[in-house]
Amino acid sequence: MTNDPATGGDSALNAERRARELRALGDGGEIDVLVIGGGVTGAGAALDAAARGLRTVLVERHDLAFGTSRWSSKLVHGGLRYLASGRIGIAHESAVERGILIGSTAPHLVRPLPQLVPLLPNVGAAQQALIRAGFLAGDALRRGAGTPAA
Repeated sequence: MTNDPATGGDSALNAERRARELRALGDGGEIDVLVIGGGVTGAGAALDAAARGLRTVLVERHDLAFGTSRWSSKLVHGGLRYLASGRIGIAHESAVERGILIGSTAPHLVRPLPQLVPLLPNVGAAQQALIRAGFLAGDALRRGAGTPAA
C-alpha cells in the first residue's frame, strides 16, 4: 500500500494501482460487461455478471459503496416506503423484485428479516393504528407479490 493524498492516506485503492489496472484492462481484450458505479446495485450487477462467466469490469469514481449505498441501511425493502406515500404500483413492483432477489437472483445475499418498530409512549393511538395498518397492508402486498415472509 502507498500513501496517496487523493485517497486520504494508506489504501489499496490509490492512483498508482488505478493506473496499473487501467493499463492491464486496456491490454486484456474485450469486456463483456462494464458496470459504472460501485454502489449496492452496481456491485450486485457486477457480481452476477462475473458469476455467469462474463468478463466484467466495475468502475467507481471513489470507493466501493462510497455514496448512497454506504449511507443506507443496505436493506432490500419490499416497498413500504412507496406504500406509505400511496404509490401502490411501484410498491408492488418493489415487493416483486425483492421476491426475485430472495428466490433466484441473490438468495445468498438477500434474506427476509423480521421488522420491529417500537411504539414509544409519545406515539399516539392514531399513529399506532396507522403504523399497524401500514404493516398489515405491506404483508398483503408481499403475499400478493409472492414474496416470502421473514
